[in-house]
Formats: sequence, structure tokens, C-alpha cells
Amino acid sequence: MKEAIAITVLFYNKIKQTIDCINSFLPSGQKIYVLNNGSDLTQWTSLQKIYADEKNVELLNAGSNLGVSGGRNYLIQYTKEPWIFSVDNDIIIQSQNGWKQLFDRFLLQVPGTKIICPQIFNVHENSYAGHLYISLIEKKVTADTLVGSISNYFPGGASIIHRSIFDNYGLYDESMFVGFEDYEFALRAILSGRGELKAHLYKEIELIHDHRFQKSAKDKEAVRQRYNEEKIKASYNQMVQKYDIQFEHDWQWWCRQQVTSMTVSDPLLFFMAGLKKLLGK
Repeated sequence: MKEAIAITVLFYNKIKQTIDCINSFLPSGQKIYVLNNGSDLTQWTSLQKIYADEKNVELLNAGSNLGVSGGRNYLIQYTKEPWIFSVDNDIIIQSQNGWKQLFDRFLLQVPGTKIICPQIFNVHENSYAGHLYISLIEKKVTADTLVGSISNYFPGGASIIHRSIFDNYGLYDESMFVGFEDYEFALRAILSGRGELKAHLYKEIELIHDHRFQKSAKDKEAVRQRYNEEKIKASYNQMVQKYDIQFEHDWQWWCRQQVTSMTVSDPLLFFMAGLKKLLGK
């Protein structure tokens, strides 16, 4: 039986990439839900005009920036389809006419599947992303590169999730505005009586993820908010304190690297950022 999928997209500026994202999913015939999560009014108005007559695109307005966790929860609760394909707005899908058939085939081949993680190609790194597996041993958490094809973790902005996962484990922790919400969800499942998640890596479905350089001031500001160190630090601290765990993660370096690559055009700054990394600063 072929099941409907709600494609859900958080829209926080970067309108050109958002349009590319939406258009890549349109040929599938599945309903696309786009949540305006605090975007610039001009960009939001433009998006509404572009898709005013597109019956498979439903534009929603959060009224403010709910953050990543809040925005995803809004879309989960608003949609009714049994499956949710959650993607960030800087992602497009390959095999635009064929990924849904691949999805349907996988469900027939692997009955009982509840989470599918497509292969992700990072344009900005010119490589495929390594999927993760979360381990918790004596309150110490590690995130290792997945060996095999089944993980206990899924990236919330690049996965196909059956609605029952959120029914069983709850929604995202909205006290975590941005950052580490995926790790927290995986940890919550590990520590629950229901057992850890079982996410299937399925390389036949491929997503293209592109941290493009942003030219407009509004889009650069969106990047700085997405990788705001204070907000991500608050999410990190919330997760560590919530579960009383130890978790070493070089998130500061990662945040600065993303902001630099998307907002700064001077190659010298890339060199200096790399030098600081090598020197441990």
C-alpha cells in the first residue's frame, strides 16, 4: 500500500534556496508544507505570490521565529499524513520523479520501517555526510560514524519519519531553540522504556545539501541566527543537564565555520579559521 508523505520545510529567509527546495519535490505529487518561521516580510510575501496557485504547496505562518524545535513541532502537529519528510530549506532531492517509488519499494522490502535516512551529499564539503550512531556508556555520550545501515539517530532536517515515532517518543524539546535537538531526541529514545530508535540509511534516495554563500543582509542574518553560539550553547547545556551526561562536541568550531563559509567572501578568513583550529584556539 502506497502511503502519503507530508514534505515539511522550515522557511527562515534564503528564499532562492527555499524555492529550489520546494520545486525539487513538486514532481512527486506529495503535499508540501512550508512554515514561515520568522522570515523577512519581503521574502515571505514573494514566496506567497510564487506559490499562490500551486495546490500541492501549503504555506503556513508561525507569526514569529519558533526555532528549529518549535517549527518542526508546529509542522508535525499541523500535518495529518502518516509519514513526514522533514527537510531544511537548503536541501533539494535527486530523482525528483522517482524518489517516492524508491520509498514505496523500500517499505515493501523492509516491513516495519519507521525511519528512513536518505544519503546526503554536502556540496560545501564536496562529500557525502557520514551518518551517526549515538552511544551512552556510564553517562558518557559519543557520536560515532555509523557502521552498517541501521542507526539510533536521524537528522531532523533530512529524514522521512513515520508519525508514530513522535506519538511514541514525544515531540522535539522546545527549550532547545536551535542545535542538538536531534541528539536529544535520540538520547530520549535510548533512555525510554520503548528502546532506541531504528533508522534505516537508504542510499537510493539522495539529498543535496548546500551551504551556499549568502549575498543579502537578511540572508546573512538568518545564517547568524541559525548558528548563534549563545543559543546553541543553551541547547547543549539543556541536553547535558537534562540527562546528566558528558558529551564532548566541538560545536563552537563548527558554528564559526558555517557562518564564515556562508557570510564571508574573503578566502583569507577561511585560512585563518583553519589555522586557529590547528592551533587549538
